[in-house]
Amino acid sequence: MSAEAVQVSVEPGQAPVNAVLDVLLLYEDLGTALRATQSLDRLSRRLGSGAKFRARVWRLDLLDEPLLVEQAAIEAAAADVIILSLHDHHELPAAASSCLTRWLVLKADRPYALAALLDPEPNRPDSDSPVLACLKRITKIAHADLFCGS
Repeated sequence: MSAEAVQVSVEPGQAPVNAVLDVLLLYEDLGTALRATQSLDRLSRRLGSGAKFRARVWRLDLLDEPLLVEQAAIEAAAADVIILSLHDHHELPAAASSCLTRWLVLKADRPYALAALLDPEPNRPDSDSPVLACLKRITKIAHADLFCGS
């Protein structure tokens, strides 16, 4: 995934400043990784040619080792946006839960966004999935914004 720029004007009349949006992507498998990269590509196109992203990517099955969970959590604390691209399970995968729990300890007191890209769930059109409910609790604790898509 290539870096692309986000231009931000600090005050009216000032020249825009190129900013890089740091993204941490946690995914389950090839399908969920492709879904997340396609979402980042769409976002980049919507923001225009000045958009820059720096993405770090972790496959969840690699986070069985405590040292790797710690590294992913450190990267999450440095990120502006954490994207979880998951199949809609009955609960948040243990590796994602471990990483986000550690992130809550390491994160700074600054804005963060958490984005969940889940499989569509036709059986629950009017209610949240258990995974989404868990992510809502985490973002409430973190004072972060939650964005959802399928």
